[in-house]
Amino acid sequence: MATLGPADLKDLALPSLWDLTEIKKVALADGATFDQIVADVQSGLSVLNNSLVTGAHYSGLVAVQDSVEVEYPVGVSNGVEEATEYSVPTPKRGATTGHSLPIRPYDRALGWTMMYLRKARRAKLDTDVRSAVSDMRNHFQQMALRRFFLMAGESVGSTANASVPLADGGATDANYVPPQSPEGETFLYTHDHFLRIAAVTAADLETHVEHLQEHGHQAPYELIIPRADIATWTNTTTFPKFKAPEWAGVVYGTGSDRAAMQGINEYMGAIETGYGICRLWATPRLPTAYYGLYKSYGLLDPRNPVRMRIDPKVGFGWQLVPGNWINAPQLMAVMYAEYGFGVGEDRSNGVCVYVAGAGDYVSPTIS
Repeated sequence: MATLGPADLKDLALPSLWDLTEIKKVALADGATFDQIVADVQSGLSVLNNSLVTGAHYSGLVAVQDSVEVEYPVGVSNGVEEATEYSVPTPKRGATTGHSLPIRPYDRALGWTMMYLRKARRAKLDTDVRSAVSDMRNHFQQMALRRFFLMAGESVGSTANASVPLADGGATDANYVPPQSPEGETFLYTHDHFLRIAAVTAADLETHVEHLQEHGHQAPYELIIPRADIATWTNTTTFPKFKAPEWAGVVYGTGSDRAAMQGINEYMGAIETGYGICRLWATPRLPTAYYGLYKSYGLLDPRNPVRMRIDPKVGFGWQLVPGNWINAPQLMAVMYAEYGFGVGEDRSNGVCVYVAGAGDYVSPTIS
């Protein structure tokens, strides 16, 4: 008998005596076929992919690109000269720096034996599909929030710290200096948007909002808070200028002190500061004693703080791998995606805060 070497891609082919048409006809107890189940998976993926780019909060946090590089201006002090009759002005130029975006392959499979499919109830398989869609949505949200709150740089290929965080005081790239603000404020490479405070206070929030406003980001701002800390942020003793939202279908009295907000089901309310309104959205993914601020410029706007890299050959979101993944003794529906999250071209659009009595900012674990 011949010795077989390592498995390679040709081994993915179906055995010659398998009749794929017959396999597709494997029917559930209620008469549905494997083809119909796969069609359901495809429908679920279409809904999922659409929700990733249109859903609340994350579509305003993230932008998408299909290339590895991000390039952006850094602060320089060129200035202007007074013109004279015979002198020639000195030519001056801007300066840029840049970083890379990571990308990784991910997959999620559904698999059933033929005997199981013949006996299975449709409700059981629908639950399997919903579970897969939930896993893929969770992963997208986890990775997006992780990159926003992560202070460390990450490797891209063989280059360490090629994917950088928000402005981190020059720890990952001393060449980065935030550009001069529209009102002429200048910054150093030591400018840092990862902060630690002793307690949550209105005064600290005001200071942190100013960290965005001084770079030209105008209100309203997005304030990410942990669901476990909602009581702290909606306490009008701590935040006297907190306004609960006006809920649709509720009639309020003349003296009601509520905030009329779009998307009220998506926000816990608003806090007014000297630099504008912060709209609160809470997530159980963020652990207690953290919060984050950023300016959302709208659906997938490139000025949003987080950048999602995709492979142009694969496309955006999750796709069904072709049927050559069907392999005995299981019938499989394999979903595949390639993406990664980095920071966008404006590293000033985000402030991450850790609440602790002492020490420095520590990146949270996003659940």
